[in-house]
Amino acid sequence: METSNTLKEYVEQKMKKLQKYSDGPIKVNVVLSVEKFRHAAEVVISGDGIRATAKEVQDDIRPAIDLVSDKIEKQLKKYREKLLNKRNTTPEPAQETATSELDEIDVRVIRTEKMDSKPMSLEEAVEQFTLSSKNFMVFRNAETDDINVLYWHKDGELGLIEP
Repeated sequence: METSNTLKEYVEQKMKKLQKYSDGPIKVNVVLSVEKFRHAAEVVISGDGIRATAKEVQDDIRPAIDLVSDKIEKQLKKYREKLLNKRNTTPEPAQETATSELDEIDVRVIRTEKMDSKPMSLEEAVEQFTLSSKNFMVFRNAETDDINVLYWHKDGELGLIEP
């Protein structure tokens, strides 16, 4: 059995290389768990407009850490490339605007998704939301019986929309 200090150092070493994908400070939460012979490593990164999660289960903890680190790095690379592509694309020159332009806008629903809005406390909703990989969560507040929305701010903090 390894000491927690060396395991902690191993995780810190793996997570330090993720900093290069962010311009500002990021918050990295790593959860290591063991159930019988299954070792799980879960990483949640937030901050600087970034929100990424990954989980890996293996027979040994170090391969689980390695694989979850690779997964999260792949997500951050993809996010970084997307940001760079947005910055490098030059907007097309604005065309002349007419007053009838507003009438010509075609609004379409791209995708509809049914969501159960079961009543739950704010604490329960926050717990479920942080475990999911979604950008927002709709729920019925058990105290007020109103529909509320939890979402991630660009700075990595949670936001709550109440009617």
